[in-house]
Amino acid sequence: MLVGNGFDIHRHSNDKKLVLAGISLDGFGFEAHSDGDIVLHSICDALLGATGKKDLGFYFPSNSDTLENISSIEMLEKILEVINFENLIINNIDLTLISEVINVSKISDELELNLAKLLNTDVSKINVKGKSMDQIGKIGEGIASAVMTTVSISHA
Repeated sequence: MLVGNGFDIHRHSNDKKLVLAGISLDGFGFEAHSDGDIVLHSICDALLGATGKKDLGFYFPSNSDTLENISSIEMLEKILEVINFENLIINNIDLTLISEVINVSKISDELELNLAKLLNTDVSKINVKGKSMDQIGKIGEGIASAVMTTVSISHA
């Protein structure tokens, strides 16, 4: 069994659409070189960590080497190639979205279903939950949101 953790945080932006787990949703998006999908970015880093690879920024630097506004689904697909995902099985994914502006309880089922689809696994292996920061710090002020992810995988 292999275990990895991932983390991503971005400032909210009035100018970008909100994309989480590959789904466009109502709400303020994120300042980012890509589409800013903090859920997929965190999962990518957790998968890379579990397999002993470098972080997401190594494969997709925030500069001209990476297409601006690239879809995080494209990024995930590349990372799945890097880690030889076809030879791995997801045991579980536990994800915590930390935000004052995103109501996770209203969208967690939708996020879990799409993540299961993107990762070709059973939805019962994916858990998405939310936390607030009780108005503490940049997340608590509604300026940013973040995601922490733990992934457990095994060789097929």
